[in-house]
Amino acid sequence: MKRNAAWAFAGNSVYAGCQWVVFVLIVKTLSAQEAGTFAYATAVTGPIFVLTNVRLRNLLATGVDTAGGFTDYVTARVLTTIAGVSICLAAGALLSPGLGSFVIVAVMALGRACDALSDICHGLFQRELDMRSAAIGLSVNGIVSVALVSLALVVSQSLVATTAAYAGGSLVALAAWDLRKTVQRLAPSRPAGGEHGGLSGSAASAVQLITTAVPLGLSSAIGSVQTNVPRYVIAFSLGAASLAKFAAISYVPLVGHLIVNATSQAALPILANDARTSDREYRARLVLLVFVTIAAGAATLLAVFRYGGAVLSLVYGKDYTGYSDVLFWLTAATVVTFASVFLGTGTTARRRFKSQLVISAMSLVVVAACAPPLVRGFGLVGSAWALFAGASFEFIAYAVLTIRDLRSPTVVVTTIGRSPVAGGLTP
Repeated sequence: MKRNAAWAFAGNSVYAGCQWVVFVLIVKTLSAQEAGTFAYATAVTGPIFVLTNVRLRNLLATGVDTAGGFTDYVTARVLTTIAGVSICLAAGALLSPGLGSFVIVAVMALGRACDALSDICHGLFQRELDMRSAAIGLSVNGIVSVALVSLALVVSQSLVATTAAYAGGSLVALAAWDLRKTVQRLAPSRPAGGEHGGLSGSAASAVQLITTAVPLGLSSAIGSVQTNVPRYVIAFSLGAASLAKFAAISYVPLVGHLIVNATSQAALPILANDARTSDREYRARLVLLVFVTIAAGAATLLAVFRYGGAVLSLVYGKDYTGYSDVLFWLTAATVVTFASVFLGTGTTARRRFKSQLVISAMSLVVVAACAPPLVRGFGLVGSAWALFAGASFEFIAYAVLTIRDLRSPTVVVTTIGRSPVAGGLTP
């Protein structure tokens, strides 16, 4: 798990760092209005694809199998990707203030589609405890995106060309690494079919997979909307320039979050196996992960309290020094989320998909209720407070659910479309 967590952290760090560099390049090269439009397109397409992806990768990584194996997952992902692009185009047409914004949303959606196809490949790597291949795919995506965006800004300084270059990184990573590596991994098992990628996948099995994963997808989409609700309120109440500043500051707390997400990705298939086979191992591993995460989060918050203003000034310029309080509360919200990430991972391993949906929905209500009055009354720091309130509620809810579940373990069903395999903790 340590080795895979290290690879996951490396890949996610490179990818997130490159996304940050892309946004910094846009902020420093294009106008604040154009940077805000780019952030707007990200905020529109992100939750939609989180929803339509329905976290099929998590089902694959935790060993949920079908008669057609990986072929069914690919079929399901193609269907969900088509749905994602279609919804993005419809949302862009309805919500975009002008044709230029709609074009940016459309191009961004195509990039998201490539990411969605790569994601199911990474789910296969994750199930096989091969986070190295997933990390390389993410790194290729990020590095190529930075290179292409830099070239686009030098040649044209057009937001449309820049967004197309950004999406190009996703296409290159999918074609040059993820698909090629997936074919190589599946090749030895093709003649026999089976769980690693038989040729007997069917649309019916794919639809059944999607149906099973819908609560997970809704939970993730709600979480994505929850993160973006303050951005929508800022865009409506304070304007695109303020949204660009908030989006820029929001990138800084990602450094600590990357470690947690990477470890979570590496831990998920192992926790799922523990949940099926060893109640004691499951409890010990989950408790260790949560407590180590809390300690790391506290250290991160102290560092931001001491050096946050200096970091903002160094990265974005002196104009951002006065926003250190925004960074502090955004980091506080992230720190509270740290522990929730592992509690949520443990909940996924126990197949408690519907419970996750309920918790996410209630957290969204908290943020949606807090954001408008806080943004109007306190500006950008009010947005950070709203996110902190939602994160706190989510942590408490996951803690209560986990404690209750661990007191009464039952059975986990691990297959779709064939006889179930039982054992361990349950939904």
